[in-house]
Amino acid sequence: MTDPAPLAQRYEELRDVAIRLLDVLDDAEGNPQMLRSALEAMHQAVRGDGPPETPDTGDPIRDPARHLLTRFDYTQGTKTPVTLDEEAANIRRELAGDRAIDDRPPGEPDREVRLTELRGMIIGGLLRELAARLSRGSAFGPSRAGEELAQVATDLSWEVLDQTFVGRQ
Repeated sequence: MTDPAPLAQRYEELRDVAIRLLDVLDDAEGNPQMLRSALEAMHQAVRGDGPPETPDTGDPIRDPARHLLTRFDYTQGTKTPVTLDEEAANIRRELAGDRAIDDRPPGEPDREVRLTELRGMIIGGLLRELAARLSRGSAFGPSRAGEELAQVATDLSWEVLDQTFVGRQ
């Protein structure tokens, strides 16, 4: 039986090179040299010629199955990807600190954001679609990394939809 550690390391190397290649493909026409380097790194990784030299895009590697694609964390003086679970926890913490809809100090003007029924239904529907895409299954794959964020999106969708005539259908 073979030792699984080298296989796991090789898998991670291949995965990192593939993610870098996909990142570079977003701007392939704007930076053909970076694309060439990424393709050469992929070729080297697939052939198994030692650890691949991945092109530096300036960003840490973000795995779409584990990290947000739209934001980084810049605390501690470094740029690091934000995991889906971290984002879910941050959103839950922010929502827990939010006030109730009609809870405002006396004399404070009404600054509530009003949604029409149609906007509420559209936003609720988009949140439900996001939750479905983050959940384990055909869209997100076998990973469970998006489940916490999917649950946050589901909870918010019901909060919005329950204020419309659609409700929980």
